[in-house]
Amino acid sequence: MKRLTNKNIFRILIFLIVSNTGCSYDNIEEKYNRDSCELSNVSWNDDVSPIINNFCVGCHQGSSPSAGLDLSSYSGVKSSVDQETFSIRVNMARSNPLKMPPNAVLDSCIIEQINIWIANGAPEN
Repeated sequence: MKRLTNKNIFRILIFLIVSNTGCSYDNIEEKYNRDSCELSNVSWNDDVSPIINNFCVGCHQGSSPSAGLDLSSYSGVKSSVDQETFSIRVNMARSNPLKMPPNAVLDSCIIEQINIWIANGAPEN
């Protein structure tokens, strides 16, 4: 029987580490079995309003909304879009403390839907 030397143990460890690094998901939609991201015909009613309701309205509504910004209606969101603050805050790097929403991570599909809707003039459709 061959004796395991430190050199052989090191080689085995390296092999195990390298062989275990190939199992990862680069695509979050695939990882969570999400349907493909729908980017055609993005609309306020079907796409953007539900996003706002799920991620923004909790803090940005009522008599004293966070940052004085009420996003509970189309007109409030449109006003923020027109001032360009909405897009800037949503598209900030995750590490930026001003990134919105602060307690959730919007996946790339949601951010792209918002950006397409804004690029199309943020219509109330």
